[in-house]
Amino acid sequence: MKQKLTTIASFITTVSFLGANGQIQKEKPIFHYSVMDAMRNGVYIGELSIKSLADKGSFGLGTYNHLDGEMIVLDGIFYRIASDGRVTKAESEREVPFAAVAFFRADKQFETSGIKNIEMLQKEIISKLPSSNKPYAIRIECTFESIVVGGANKLEDKNTTGLAELMKTRPLYKSEKISGTMVGFYNPPSFASIDLSPFHFHFISDDKTFGGHLVSGDLSSAKIKISIDEKPGYEIVLPKQNETFNKPWPQQRSTKSSY
Repeated sequence: MKQKLTTIASFITTVSFLGANGQIQKEKPIFHYSVMDAMRNGVYIGELSIKSLADKGSFGLGTYNHLDGEMIVLDGIFYRIASDGRVTKAESEREVPFAAVAFFRADKQFETSGIKNIEMLQKEIISKLPSSNKPYAIRIECTFESIVVGGANKLEDKNTTGLAELMKTRPLYKSEKISGTMVGFYNPPSFASIDLSPFHFHFISDDKTFGGHLVSGDLSSAKIKISIDEKPGYEIVLPKQNETFNKPWPQQRSTKSSY
């Protein structure tokens, strides 16, 4: 069956650049299937498969239908962190209610050290961004002295509890002295309805046995390698055949069409 999807926007026109082979290539936006506001309002089912999502990016994050695991996409491989913390490769037929993926091509790379925690790291990244009003894909190779990542418990089909409430009891996984990659995005405050702002990061260890949504962490004194890919905007595709998505969302009822 063909995927039935609705593309609603590409906010900024894509730009061209000269590839290594001398041919003109397109700089592609961050691709979003659904938006974070949908998750905040209990939309946990989508029609887009991993097989189709892979055509839109080889780097990114998200979750699987019914919150059945956290998603990490690195170097073209889609990983799934189950509720018990196990990391496996996701089956191509799995479907998602929310995902953000991109094709990563670093515009800026640098190394830093002396960063003690995630909060300091985020401030360092923001200080290096050409503009805080544009989105960026960000890849960080680092070592943690200690780290806490979050998972997700699979929901029943009809469960539409808001994401904020579910996160109060989400499973948490801890590790120490672990190296890996932070995969994620900087999203400007003006796009906070699309994704977490200013940052949304997932982490996966070098040996691919530990990962999840980055909650907190203390970094080691080892050098941190940060790669930043400035993106021209977002392409957003929304679930089509979805009653929960189509009905009014409680968190948006007070929105007014005024400045």
